[in-house]
Amino acid sequence: MIINGKKYIFSRGVAFYPEKEMEILKEQAQQGWEFRKMNVLGFLTFIKAAPENKKFSVDFFSGSKDDLEEYLSLYKEAGWESIANYKKKYFYFKADPYTPTIYSDEESYGVRMYKEWIWMFWQHLLFIPIGLLLFWVPVQMGKWKMVHSVWFISVRMLLMFFGTFFTVMPLSVILNVVFSLIIYKDRRKFYNRPEQFAKKQKFRRDMIVLMIIGAIIGALMSYTGLADF
Repeated sequence: MIINGKKYIFSRGVAFYPEKEMEILKEQAQQGWEFRKMNVLGFLTFIKAAPENKKFSVDFFSGSKDDLEEYLSLYKEAGWESIANYKKKYFYFKADPYTPTIYSDEESYGVRMYKEWIWMFWQHLLFIPIGLLLFWVPVQMGKWKMVHSVWFISVRMLLMFFGTFFTVMPLSVILNVVFSLIIYKDRRKFYNRPEQFAKKQKFRRDMIVLMIIGAIIGALMSYTGLADF
């Protein structure tokens, strides 16, 4: 969609579909849309510019702030220009079409994937105790000796919803990792051919499968708490 001269495209997910992201940026650049950033809502933002034929890279930075300058210098020396970043963890680069990728072998790319997934898990781990607490409160409320009014039931339902959400969130990260390892187990082999791997990825199919699995898990958790309503 285009709003006030800017184009917005929903991100496919820099964590699990960076190859798809690279192809989107490439296609938009060829059409005369220059990538600026990914906003907090997960939309890739573009502005109108001259068409250009470039290749793009989306990489996860696992180092500290002190390592950032060296990290960016490594890309620059290899012919890659840093154009944007998301939360100082995901960096976007562009280069001429025949510029080699930074990763030189499957092992180094596999390490990059492993560090990214571990970081994601720890980032979401804090939500588990919050979710369990929100889930536990309405269960205990159901044991109170009082009339369960519409307001009372509504509050319990709301707490149950957020409890389920915050508990399932970190589990969804694990689910996505396991799903990727099973469905895209050969991803590391395409460390220097991301455009070919992007063709293998079926984003819509994956989302449908993950949503079904997530709905089943969420329903089972909700049923546990709603049994006392």
